[in-house]
Amino acid sequence: MNNFKAYLATLISATSLSSHATDQDTASSFFLDDTPVVLSATRLKQSLSDAPAAITVIDKDMIKASGAKEIVELFRLVPGMQVGSVRGHLIAASYHGMSDEFAGGMQILVDGQSIYNATFGGVFWVDFPLLIEDIERIEVIRGPAASTYGPNAFQGVANIITTHTSQDQGAQVNFRAGGDDYYRGNLRYGGQWQDLGYRFSISHNENDGLENVLDSQNINMISSRFDYQLSPKDTLQYNFGYSEGKHETGLNSLNDPQRYERSKSLNQNLRWEHQFNPINLVSIQLSHHRHEIDDDFFSDGKLLSNDQLSERLDLELQHTLVPFKSTRMVWGLGSRLERMRLLFWSGTDDKTNLLYHFFSNIEWKFLDDFSLNLGALLEKNSYTSVDISPKIALNYHWSEQHSFRVMASRASRMPTLGEQNMNISDIVSSIVNVRAHSPETLKPEEVITFEAGYHGLFMNQKLTADIKFAHQRFRRLTQIYTADQDGVFNYVTGDVARSLNYEIQLDYKPDQKVLVHMGYSWINIQQNGGFINYRESVPHHSLNVLAAYQFPQQWHASLAYYYRSDMQYLRTTRIDQFQRLDFILRKTFNLTENQHLELSLIHQNNLGSKDEFEPGQRLSDRTFFEISYQFD
Repeated sequence: MNNFKAYLATLISATSLSSHATDQDTASSFFLDDTPVVLSATRLKQSLSDAPAAITVIDKDMIKASGAKEIVELFRLVPGMQVGSVRGHLIAASYHGMSDEFAGGMQILVDGQSIYNATFGGVFWVDFPLLIEDIERIEVIRGPAASTYGPNAFQGVANIITTHTSQDQGAQVNFRAGGDDYYRGNLRYGGQWQDLGYRFSISHNENDGLENVLDSQNINMISSRFDYQLSPKDTLQYNFGYSEGKHETGLNSLNDPQRYERSKSLNQNLRWEHQFNPINLVSIQLSHHRHEIDDDFFSDGKLLSNDQLSERLDLELQHTLVPFKSTRMVWGLGSRLERMRLLFWSGTDDKTNLLYHFFSNIEWKFLDDFSLNLGALLEKNSYTSVDISPKIALNYHWSEQHSFRVMASRASRMPTLGEQNMNISDIVSSIVNVRAHSPETLKPEEVITFEAGYHGLFMNQKLTADIKFAHQRFRRLTQIYTADQDGVFNYVTGDVARSLNYEIQLDYKPDQKVLVHMGYSWINIQQNGGFINYRESVPHHSLNVLAAYQFPQQWHASLAYYYRSDMQYLRTTRIDQFQRLDFILRKTFNLTENQHLELSLIHQNNLGSKDEFEPGQRLSDRTFFEISYQFD
């Protein structure tokens, strides 16, 4: 940690704030409070019709109607996304396939902070210290967004936005129990003390995991958020989370004995924002994420260690301004220090990577009906030269209800620390049955994307439709294995692939009692040779439907249906098509004006194949009962 502190001190001393004069008269043209807006597409506040990307917004109503209690489950509601459980505590959430268990092509943010794992990418979802009840909404960019969030945003971005403490006052107690010995309890409390708002959440979760797999788990976590109004123009936000857990693993054999991994996850995020005026603001964000796994065991008479450590420290400055009339701009710069320790996979020494990046996005509205978005991000890390990810998008507003967009971008994915430093010298069947190493510095993966889309409002803005067509060309794909004369597999890059896809998303909300959400995706991937079967790594068809209705006497019911055609995750065996139907029935009792009790019945029923990630790794049908008590 000493090198982390020294690095942080250097960055803080070198960082200076700057701002530009702006035209106050243009402020009103950018206030979009009366229409649905998103924050993630360009880091500028935009309506969905102005956003230069296809976006899925999962709000609180959808979260509650889905019956999900794990955050990663919500991504089944996003057209084109796949969610598969390798084990109960290792879940992959990817967009448009081409993914292994770590799903390295998706950038995941929590309140703007990246929680992408430094070792092999992806997120350890079960260990991350955040409760689903603390989420306000999730904005998912369905497509590359490297020009805004950097090379990890190779296939898409999910920005999880937590609820502000001023909107989450009082106490709430939840308990859920059901199939597979599933037990989940949590306590949340939010309050206000002068100019400081706060929220604390404590949770305990245990279950038996998947069928035919040793993957039971027991996890405790605490998370919190603080919002402090320093002055009329200055705000401070601090998030803290910590979790500890044990995960059962192994095949219960001499080579891979049954055992428990111990995990710890620490997450911190500090953000200061200063508002010069409604259209000119600057922010600085400092975040720290650390994840550890302790896995020591005997195999074939030898003591082995599969301990893992991933740590990252981020510092970023961002400035939003209006340099000219009808033009908005956001720019920023930052740096990131990544560190990992993988004793078995890369040797005993810690591996580090230092990254610097600069980004800028500009929105220009012209001729009344057009808006042009230009963006680019430059990044330099310890392994490669400067890499640039540009993007250009044009939106045309045919009318107030209908708009069209075209977009072209180049995005890259920097190989992770684990990929760059792969050095497996011993064959251990319980961990990996081949020797492998990275013989050279891996080049960034690249994707060129051309996209056309339509956004429409119907039935007096009660029905929203979004249609997307995209063509992508991938180069220098990682994870190509070629054995050398010594039988060692080399970790290199080199594949070329192309994809064509279209997606449709519908949201119907005629009033507060009805909610209907539907998403469909078709995708086809072609590739030129190669060792990895990218073509089959994505389902050709996927569909999700969520419908909810509030009946009289405060009865609530919802149905969720999920379908994906057969597919094959990278380096695994093909799995059949997947279907699931969830039913949720909920009754609310108003005990007093400030006290409420909810009783819920949730049933998850798999139709046909139950395979999640590989054949035999199945999630059984489950029924849950939940009780929730809340007082304000």
